[in-house]
Amino acid sequence: MHEVLAAHNPWGTTLEYGIDRLFHYQEIVELLHRKEIQVLSGIRRCGKTTLLKQCMRHLLDQGVPAERLLFVPCDDPLLHLRTFDDLHNLLTNFIKGTERYYIFLDEVQAVKDWEKYLKGRYDAQMNIKFLVSGSTASFFEQDVASRLTGRYFFHRIVTLQYEEYKRFQPSGSLLEYLEWGGFPEVVRAASERERVALLRSYLDTILDRDIIERCGIRNRAVAKALFESLLIAVGGRIAAERLAKQFKLDRRSVARYLDAAADSFLMYRVSFFSSSRRKNRHMLEKLYPCDVGFTRLLAKRFEPGRAAEWAVLHKIGTASYWSNSKGEVDFITENEAIQVTFTDDIPEREQRGLLMFRKIRPRQGVIVAKRTTENSIAIEEFLARV
Repeated sequence: MHEVLAAHNPWGTTLEYGIDRLFHYQEIVELLHRKEIQVLSGIRRCGKTTLLKQCMRHLLDQGVPAERLLFVPCDDPLLHLRTFDDLHNLLTNFIKGTERYYIFLDEVQAVKDWEKYLKGRYDAQMNIKFLVSGSTASFFEQDVASRLTGRYFFHRIVTLQYEEYKRFQPSGSLLEYLEWGGFPEVVRAASERERVALLRSYLDTILDRDIIERCGIRNRAVAKALFESLLIAVGGRIAAERLAKQFKLDRRSVARYLDAAADSFLMYRVSFFSSSRRKNRHMLEKLYPCDVGFTRLLAKRFEPGRAAEWAVLHKIGTASYWSNSKGEVDFITENEAIQVTFTDDIPEREQRGLLMFRKIRPRQGVIVAKRTTENSIAIEEFLARV
């Protein structure tokens, strides 16, 4: 075990820590001095491990001795970390004395009852700072969050936003970002063939490990076909009955699959905007991929209009949508109603939808388009705004 950990903690050598993230790194580093547990959660390969190691670099730069830092890849089979006791035994052998230690637990959901162990150390006021990461939303589900209430900060990590993409790939273009998305290694890939290989590997791992195996889905082929069809249909409204009929499944199974897709961060759910919970339950959700690179991989074609919608949602984080028989608004946030159209001329339907919605709910109307005009803001400008 010592040799395995040493391989993951080579702090005496010069390491490549990657490019700092604009929207995550600073917010995490600024809280390192506090005792609360910091939880990083997001899709696989979005950069959580790199962020943890960049935090370790920051601490080393601040003069923290390397022997008081420990990075633990909890899903490494050679470490055999399965239970509370396994984690306790490993850390007991590492922590000596009363000085402050920094423990980084990557893919912590692999350890059963990890939150109980961290809560015990926190409540005992031990001088240990924990940062943990996980690749499914349920690793931090409601009962886990309740055990750690008042003891943690949560950081939702996503693939690169457009501003970050430009830092990783200064010569890259908006169209390239809209086509291939924001997985850091995909952005830095040297060829289309390499991008395709990386995206295929990521998607297969997410489907197999985070959805099919974890949820006990028996019909792998049908499940994969369903998930891949959802990733292609960017912003599609999802009717469970139609999917059940198309893939010869019962409606309950389809609902379980959709929950699993959201839980693994594979898909964004966008619900209908209404103050009526009853109406919300009866309106179809829209689904967007966590990263449009998966859409390009599977569809083998590039649809910039749909990709632009994804980029705007990726920027604003969470939103709902609105529609009636005469118009639609792509995204509703707390302060704005946003239409997205990747065109030079603004279609009349885009303005009509905003006007109709603003009659029932006061919001600032925004049309995101190819270029800035009297009635629209260029998508590059929108994606760069604070």
